[in-house]
Amino acid sequence: MSAGDELACEVDWEPGRRIEVFDHDLVTSFAFLRRPFSLAGRRDTSNGVLLEIIHRVVGIGTDWLAALEPGDSVGILGPLGNRFQLPPPDHTAVLVGGGVGIPPMLYLAGALKGRPAVAFSGATTKDLVALTINAPSDPQGTTPKPCITEFAEQGIPSIVTTDDGSYGFRGFVTQALERWLDSFSSRSTTIYTCGPESMMKRVADIALARNIPCQIAVERAMACGMGTCQSCCIRVKKPDPAKPPLVGKDWCYRLACTDGPVFSAKELLW
Repeated sequence: MSAGDELACEVDWEPGRRIEVFDHDLVTSFAFLRRPFSLAGRRDTSNGVLLEIIHRVVGIGTDWLAALEPGDSVGILGPLGNRFQLPPPDHTAVLVGGGVGIPPMLYLAGALKGRPAVAFSGATTKDLVALTINAPSDPQGTTPKPCITEFAEQGIPSIVTTDDGSYGFRGFVTQALERWLDSFSSRSTTIYTCGPESMMKRVADIALARNIPCQIAVERAMACGMGTCQSCCIRVKKPDPAKPPLVGKDWCYRLACTDGPVFSAKELLW
């Protein structure tokens, strides 16, 4: 009997009745697709390249990743898409990360070492601040301090916010950002952000209202990562409605995996 014959069977089925399945692949939860992650850091070591990833267990895929042991093998595809563009030398870089959108801010901070910058990090509660806290953060949300080790090592002070006030400023990270921008004497700033979509949209609104350049790393699930499956599309403005795609429309779709994930606040249509 062949392997195919072993798997073949007849099932009597009546409409509305659930079919009983017994095959291991059908009854067990698996993570079949890769999970997209922003890098928190990258280092060259004697044993190769070390990639730093910060994640939170939220489902089957991240639960499987969290259970990996040193020496286990995983498949990696990347880097994908574009990247943040560094600001002009006379600009202060404003890094705004929320929740799992904080890691790319850490990577960007490494590229900004020695340049003027300030980091804003928001989380629901102190326990979900995926950073090393070494001192109190300003509860008023207007004075950046070297309270986060990862940013302080790059010479970047921070303002941290929590929704419940368990650490730093009580409220949303966007509220602290507005307070700081209103008190900041220089208007030469460039904003970078990643996090929940509602947070990024608010950051974009704040930046556009103040005519501040803003780069946004959108978060989208990616099934293939190379532009084939079209699952990570996002709507953007077209510079010329007369040109394809969607001739006659002032918008079109772009892909986070190949055209992004970084877009300008001016081009995104939420």
